[in-house]
Amino acid sequence: TQGFSRAIAQLLVYQLIPLVIHVNQNVDGNESDGGQQGSNIWYLVNLWQFLNDNPEMARMRKKQTKFFHNYHVENVCTLNGILQVPVDLGDEANPIHMVDAMKKSLEELYGESHGNISEVLGDKDVPMWKLFRNAAETNIGRNGNDIENGGDEDDEEKNDNDVQFQRKIMPLDSLGLALEEMKEASRNNATGQRKQDLIVCASLIDKIPNLAGLARTAEIFAAQKLIVPDLRVQKMDNFKSISVGANEWITIEECPERDLLDWLLKRKEECYTIVGIEQTSSSGCISDYKFPKKTVLLLGKEREGIPIEFLHVVDVCVEIPQLGIIRSLNVHVSGAISIWEYSKQQMVKNQK
Repeated sequence: TQGFSRAIAQLLVYQLIPLVIHVNQNVDGNESDGGQQGSNIWYLVNLWQFLNDNPEMARMRKKQTKFFHNYHVENVCTLNGILQVPVDLGDEANPIHMVDAMKKSLEELYGESHGNISEVLGDKDVPMWKLFRNAAETNIGRNGNDIENGGDEDDEEKNDNDVQFQRKIMPLDSLGLALEEMKEASRNNATGQRKQDLIVCASLIDKIPNLAGLARTAEIFAAQKLIVPDLRVQKMDNFKSISVGANEWITIEECPERDLLDWLLKRKEECYTIVGIEQTSSSGCISDYKFPKKTVLLLGKEREGIPIEFLHVVDVCVEIPQLGIIRSLNVHVSGAISIWEYSKQQMVKNQK
């Protein structure tokens, strides 16, 4: 993280300065002898003395020094070390789900090659590809018996080819099916409910309380994902407090405003309908609009709404009917009402 980088920089500066100058000398910015005296030396000496005397710097330095004493570069830089870097430290350079899939695939292949796949997997189900292969080989074995009893030799050659084909593709199928199983699991939320084909786009919103509230609402109604302008908002204390940890259970992706137009066009190519929550001359009432299953809910900026350049790619604009004097709702409230309206319609469809 940015803070971690600063801490490392301060530790390095503290360790390196004494290697090139005498840090206990008394200098000022006006002295200059072309070498050990001068403005640069004055700056470095005072910088080191500040890092050395400041209690907060000393506390941080002690913590980081302990970290590096336990950090073994030779091990971390190996393939095994790279794949074991936690997500929060590796910043998802090697997504943990891929590592799990590779590990699962290798375990299955090892078990198969040693004839003890049930022991490796324990009480888990034998993978589907293994069942298919066993069934195919059993069927081929039966056909082989038929050949011995007078079957066609052409069938025997065909069956031999089938066996070779099965042996060649099964290791690759193992990894492919493992990935497919994890992909299928990602389509459900933490409670096992199927995620809805609803993407809540909040790229135009910059206030943390609104983004946190939308994260909480989107998770409650099992939205597919929430789009925010900057993923770093998840680390802010007020976001964590308002969202009550919802960001841990819903997929949150980043799309800054400058990239939003291209992002919306790509979603349209994926057959999503872009629905803008905005008051325009052609807006319809949200309760009268029938939401498509694949919907991107585009929310506007606080006070300003959806800029005109994005309205050009919106398929339809809907607005929430109001009975009071205030002309607009808070963007989080508007988003929550819209998410509920979409969810209500989908639940009614599923009950039919």
